[in-house]
Amino acid sequence: MKIIRWDLLDSPESTRTINRLCTQSKGLALTIGGFDGPHVGHQALSNAVIDVSREHNLTPALVTFIRSPGALTRSSGYPGDVSTLQLRLAAFERAGFSSAILIDFSPDFGKMSGGVFFEILVKTVRMRYLAVGPDFRCGHRLDTGVAQIEAISRKDGFRFDSIRQIEIDGLRVSSSAIRKAVQSADFALAERFLGHPFLLDFTTQGWSSSGNAYKAKREDFSQILPGSGRYAVTVFWKNGENVSAYLEIEGLFVSLSPQEGDHLPPADQIETVQFRLS
Repeated sequence: MKIIRWDLLDSPESTRTINRLCTQSKGLALTIGGFDGPHVGHQALSNAVIDVSREHNLTPALVTFIRSPGALTRSSGYPGDVSTLQLRLAAFERAGFSSAILIDFSPDFGKMSGGVFFEILVKTVRMRYLAVGPDFRCGHRLDTGVAQIEAISRKDGFRFDSIRQIEIDGLRVSSSAIRKAVQSADFALAERFLGHPFLLDFTTQGWSSSGNAYKAKREDFSQILPGSGRYAVTVFWKNGENVSAYLEIEGLFVSLSPQEGDHLPPADQIETVQFRLS
């Protein structure tokens, strides 16, 4: 997946990357959001972008944040992200996206109106299609929602779709709902909303080893964690192998240890930890 930094959109390197992406297409088809998950609602957006890209010879791409906006704009009570940037981008790449435009949220970016934001996307990355959710809003003080985007799309000449909200058994699928499920250790519900098992990214923490076990500080996790307890997990290696283990959350620390008779691989060979359904 090609990565383009928002703050470097005007750079020669970004221009060359965009030109290469559009060599065999008429422009970019985009979806925009924090995509903390990604979950089945985000999959509906992905499907819309991929389908339109194939039908109209566009290049599928997404615009997202390096860190979930919730972690930057909410109070210290924010419980954590559902996923890391690495896991998010990997999920979109598997879905068929060829590139991502990454925004490092800053006070200056937060002052930008939605109109200016979309004008930049049309001019710099040749946005020709956009799909977002029905409650999407952006811009300074959230000045731009679906109605405003529809007007902008007519003015700036790109196609726009607002994709319906996804529900499962009458429950609204959202990152907030997934966080609550994980916090309560309801990994079955989290998996239904995500469309895949909940994963911890092992590569982002400073794990220390103790024999055949690993320990990290709880405060070092950007991802949401369940409450204190001992959980059965599957540890996935970077080469695709896996082994059963236990993840224990207690006090200030998180520890990972193998089940009796098993061995964990070296830390640099571990990719993710998946909570097993009880």
